[in-house]
Amino acid sequence: MRPSSRRIVVLTVAAVLVGVTQLACSKEPTAAKAPEADEHRGHGYTALVDDGHVVNGKLMLEMSVTEKGFEPSSVVLLQKNQPVKLLVTRRTEATCATALVMAAQGINEKLPLNTLVEIAFTPRQSGMLHYGCPTGETTGRFFVQ
Repeated sequence: MRPSSRRIVVLTVAAVLVGVTQLACSKEPTAAKAPEADEHRGHGYTALVDDGHVVNGKLMLEMSVTEKGFEPSSVVLLQKNQPVKLLVTRRTEATCATALVMAAQGINEKLPLNTLVEIAFTPRQSGMLHYGCPTGETTGRFFVQ
């Protein structure tokens, strides 16, 4: 599949599924919001907004945890057996997502406030790969083909 065709497929899947990817949970917001950290400086990563890119054979994907939950909220297309590195930063205290749990990959990583956390895994099966907060109220998913 040509890169431009792949991008169209990814965008189409994301557009169709955008409304059903996650439910955010929140607790009462504190008086002041936590400042957003510029966590990418000094780590050698480029901020990734859309669909990431491959560095040394790994697909690099940036995610944030905000009052809305995991962002980006659309389904991201992954390739079976291609290593992935999530670059996750929790930007708020007003969320239950203080950790990222991905049971199918044996992942349960704490997400300290305003700290870049790198989570590496390799999807081995096709289909939906679910992740979320420890309580399961804030969720997201990847589609592995």
